[in-house]
Amino acid sequence: MKNEKLIIFIAFFIILAFAFTNGRNIFLGDFMGREHDGYYALNKYGDVYVTGAAEYFGGLHMLESVARDMEITKDGYYILDKDGRVYTFGDAEYYGEAALDGEAIDLEVGDDGYYILDSEGRIHDYGFVENYGEGSGDGYVSLELVNDGYYLLKEAGEIESFGNILPLEKVYVKSSAVDLEITKNDYYVLEDNGRVTISGITPSYNDLGNAAVDIEVLENGNGYYILDSHGNVYSYNAAVGFYSPEYSEEPIYSDMEVL
Repeated sequence: MKNEKLIIFIAFFIILAFAFTNGRNIFLGDFMGREHDGYYALNKYGDVYVTGAAEYFGGLHMLESVARDMEITKDGYYILDKDGRVYTFGDAEYYGEAALDGEAIDLEVGDDGYYILDSEGRIHDYGFVENYGEGSGDGYVSLELVNDGYYLLKEAGEIESFGNILPLEKVYVKSSAVDLEITKNDYYVLEDNGRVTISGITPSYNDLGNAAVDIEVLENGNGYYILDSHGNVYSYNAAVGFYSPEYSEEPIYSDMEVL
C-alpha cells in the first residue's frame, strides 16, 4: 500500500513537471488556473474539435481539403472555405460570401459584418463594416482586425497597414510567416517552423518542422499557444491547456480559437 501511494505521488509530480514545459499540452482540469475556458480546432475538412467549455455546433465534414479559417462568436462560429464560402453555426450571422478567382485565406469578424482576405491581398467586406483598402500581388497569409483598421501579413514577413492605425515593421523571417496576432502592447508573427517574433524581437523557440499553422495569444500577452498541422498544441509561458485534438499523421489542421 505504501509503495502504491509512493508511485501515485511520483507520477503526479512527473505530470506536473511536464505540464510546465513547452511540450504538448495535457489536461489538468481546473487545477492550473488557466486564463481561458477551452478552445476550438479546425481541420481542413471542416471538422471542428472542441474542448473545455467550448460548445460544438456542427462542422462541414467535407471529403476534400477546403476549410481555411474559423472565427468564434458568443454562441457559435463561422467557417471559411478556400473558395470564399462562409458557413454559419449557432448564433453566427450570415452576411454574404465571396466568389473568388484566387483562394480565400482568412476571415475576420467585426461588430456587424466580416472581412475575407484572399491570397492576392484583396479584401471582401460584408455587412456593415468599413473597407480600409487592400493589398496587391500575392503571398498574403493573414488578416488582423483592430480598431480603425486592419493589418495584412505576407509570407515574407511584410506587414501592411490600412486605416487609421500605426504601421508595423517588417519581420525578417527564416521560413514562411503564417499568422499575425495583435495585442494591446505587442504584435506576434508566427512562422511555419514555430519561430515567433514579438514586436521585432525573436525569443527562443522549438523547431516544429514547418508544421506550425496558428498562434493564439492570451489576453494582456500572458503567454500563447501554437497549433501545428498535425493537431499538437504547444503552450509558451502560458498555463497548461486542455487535451490536444486527435493527432493526425496527415497535416490537416488549419486553425485554432481560444475561448
